[in-house]
Amino acid sequence: MNVEEKLIKDVREEKKEIECIEHEIKMIRERLLDRVPERFSKRDLINAFFGSLTIGITFILKGATVRTAVGLDLFHTELVIASTLAILFIEIYFIGYSRVKNKCQRKLGQFMTKRLFALYGVVILTSIFLVYLLNLNQSEYVNSSMDVMKIVVVVAFPCAIGAAVPSLLKKF
Repeated sequence: MNVEEKLIKDVREEKKEIECIEHEIKMIRERLLDRVPERFSKRDLINAFFGSLTIGITFILKGATVRTAVGLDLFHTELVIASTLAILFIEIYFIGYSRVKNKCQRKLGQFMTKRLFALYGVVILTSIFLVYLLNLNQSEYVNSSMDVMKIVVVVAFPCAIGAAVPSLLKKF
């Protein structure tokens, strides 16, 4: 091998190394600066649970929560559920999907559906947990299982805000 062939081989190797470094820099930039959302995982569910629990416990301990929830009629209960889902939708869209780079590859429907159902499930389970943990199902205002479900729905509303707090903090 002559000197010229050796130099060409060295240049090619250096070029490959530079391309590899550039790719790694791009990945680091996306993770640190652009904060492109990663795939949805169990960790996101655990973070959502603790965020939901933190905000939910604050609101469930207010004395008017149980009385307000028990006093809701069917229309207002459905309105609270719709509002909770709307809040989750907006949080997922603005905290997560708005930062997706390749929207053609990561469709809104797929991105939103799994997160919305998973987070709403976490929010409802957290609300049920808090209602039974604090024995609100035996409150003097509660007369039926429907009243308990109304309390769960009302507590789920602030829990939905708390479920997105870890994602919001991760963004910054």
